[in-house]
Amino acid sequence: MLWTDVVTPAELTGYARAALEDYERSKGTLGRWLPNRPVADIVARFIAGEAGLSPVAEYRSYDAETPIGALPGGKRVTIELPPVGLKYRVSEYDQLRSRGVSDDKVLSSIESVTRRVAGAVADRIEVERGKAIENAALNINENGFVQTGSWSRAAGHTVTAATLWSGASPKPLDDLQAWADVYVATNGEQPGAIVASRKVVAALARTEEFRALAATTAGTPSLVSLEAIQAVLAAHGLPPIYIYDRQAKVGNATSKVISDNKVIFLPAPVDPFDAEGTDLGGTFWGQTLESSEPDYGLEFEDQAGLVVGAWKTKDPIAVWVHSAAIALPVLANANLSLVATVL
Repeated sequence: MLWTDVVTPAELTGYARAALEDYERSKGTLGRWLPNRPVADIVARFIAGEAGLSPVAEYRSYDAETPIGALPGGKRVTIELPPVGLKYRVSEYDQLRSRGVSDDKVLSSIESVTRRVAGAVADRIEVERGKAIENAALNINENGFVQTGSWSRAAGHTVTAATLWSGASPKPLDDLQAWADVYVATNGEQPGAIVASRKVVAALARTEEFRALAATTAGTPSLVSLEAIQAVLAAHGLPPIYIYDRQAKVGNATSKVISDNKVIFLPAPVDPFDAEGTDLGGTFWGQTLESSEPDYGLEFEDQAGLVVGAWKTKDPIAVWVHSAAIALPVLANANLSLVATVL
């Protein structure tokens, strides 16, 4: 049963969503490229296809009919959003220790656990964002839920450097310019960001090519600073690098959300909560059953997204902080991403 003696589900949900937002901003999130989009449903509907160039307008003679244009190719996609969540138990011992203390102390304990469940949901969604961007595919097989599929990225948008940047005499600037040219040829626009790990940036900083480009009258540095790398990229019409090294623990294994041997071209980043900020795709947050329960007290416009409530059981006597969400990142235009293996 819901336990509302100290905090209501609506209050705890508001706290959890604020905690999730703070967690995302502090950790760094791929939500900058797949922003959050609340939907009052358990499915996401969007148009998938190539961004590409649209046909130009056509001249016509006076009094002639205006030519009919064709919209860019794409298909309407409907995809089921899976449920995701976690619950933590406030231990019997902690409850016994809390007897007789003020409600503020009990609330503080519940809020601490709420931050943990909000972070757990954020990490799980971030893992799926990483898979979507890196692999252009959906592959979930967990606790009886199975959903697979491909976001259909063009073959030329998954590449490997001719000479790995950790090898002898690599040409990273040539590689980056060539991949940017592929991106432009497909999409008709420049990439807005390069996402890479610190490991990749460190390898780039040690390449002979970038050391020479950063050379001054004082000589050639043995290691190029990130600031100098960004200046070289800008001078050659390339987007800035965004270092991304977030990790998550799935099961008993901790791993990088994005492989640390990749360089990824993406559109310019947007606010993670700007639902219409990019054509690449988005992270859809659906509406759970819990959110529509009268006991949760959520207004209809607030029902989509993460929902958290405190529950109490009698045998054993325990308080649980229970989180629930229905969410999935999707790529609407997979060719707005290009993934290159460089190490």
